[in-house]
Amino acid sequence: MDAINGRSVARSESGALQTIRQADKASTLNTQLPIAQSDSSDEQLSSLAKKLSAAAELAAQRDSRLSRQELADLAARIMDRLGGLSYSLAKDFYDSQLPDTHDEEWRERARQANDFAKGRGENPFKGLPREQLSLIVHDESGAFTVSERRAALMEKTDQHNQWAHSIIGKMNAEYQLTGRTDQGLREILDFYNSLPPIEVAEYGNYEANIMMQLSLQEVEWPASNTSLIDLIAKQWKTEETSSSVPFDPTSDAIGKGGSKG
Repeated sequence: MDAINGRSVARSESGALQTIRQADKASTLNTQLPIAQSDSSDEQLSSLAKKLSAAAELAAQRDSRLSRQELADLAARIMDRLGGLSYSLAKDFYDSQLPDTHDEEWRERARQANDFAKGRGENPFKGLPREQLSLIVHDESGAFTVSERRAALMEKTDQHNQWAHSIIGKMNAEYQLTGRTDQGLREILDFYNSLPPIEVAEYGNYEANIMMQLSLQEVEWPASNTSLIDLIAKQWKTEETSSSVPFDPTSDAIGKGGSKG
């Protein structure tokens, strides 16, 4: 893998710290939330930016302490809390939860997340960078409500599916031109290698699966008149019906032997 792109498998989420202030200034959120004005640079940061900074620090500590398997297990538990039986049994409570705080910006964002959960408003995290969305989804400190974390998860999933649709098109075009998908597989590998460690862990053995295909210098395909889009059309339709489950383009690209943790 390093021979392909020269990058390590996982990147620390602490890198998010360097982009939070810039993202806050650029007003990447879809909502207009108040930002305190002060001579202190720390106080000039919005409530969300401060929470993201704290979440990035906690994530870096977590990633340095847990093994890859432990991260995968934690991610699975988080997904259950945000979308499994744990959430379903208390959905009405979570969809109405507001934080007991004097932070009006947080209360407003939580209210918007509740409205979004009920289908009555826009996602308050629309357009937030994926790395920061991941921080919100996987933060267990109580700094974000369940509705906020679910909203961040849905936006992250939307962004992932947009990328997946794009890479599928690229790989289909590459195969039609060359009969191979080497470049597409390398791009998939680069993408997954760039994810935060907890997300890398969620995808299990993707590196080995992709590297195996690259080492074989061949990807098995059916009849030449069948495109990659045709191959994944059924699965793509299924994935799009579930807004909290990202579509995985490697499921067809890396062959039947691939698996995700």
